Amino acid sequence: MSSPFSDRASTAAALEQALREVSGQSVLFSHAVADRLGMNPADLESLDILARYGPMTAGRLAELTGLTTGAITGLVDRLERRGYARREPHPTDRRSVIVQPLTETAEHDLTPSYAGMSQAMRELMSGYSDAELSVITDFLTRAAAITADQITAVRSKAAKEPGP
Repeated sequence: MSSPFSDRASTAAALEQALREVSGQSVLFSHAVADRLGMNPADLESLDILARYGPMTAGRLAELTGLTTGAITGLVDRLERRGYARREPHPTDRRSVIVQPLTETAEHDLTPSYAGMSQAMRELMSGYSDAELSVITDFLTRAAAITADQITAVRSKAAKEPGP
């Protein structure tokens, strides 16, 4: 697939701008879905983390989200009330609980909100070859890892320095 841009620098700049746009639209989409379901956006994103990574301690969920352990307690309470998660005793640490996602219930409620997006993305992907999709997947996987590293760096810096 050839680039409509005249050189690598302009292509890279356009890609950076497109990534910013996708990131921003993704956040707004998540907020729209959460609003539609009467959920807090942080609860929805935490549920997604649980669905992707599986059961984890409440402390680990706090680390991944950047929320305090107190905020996670309330978040898990809300997910439990909706039937999207449950607390289970930690097998080796009595002071800790494992947050178990209840994906069937969550998927039943969430799938209608994501159906249009899923269909539109499948249609978009159909215009790319297998090789192109592999490159896009590799790029996005690496971009996600860089983003996770940058989240850690920003949080670490914020813990050491006062904000603006």
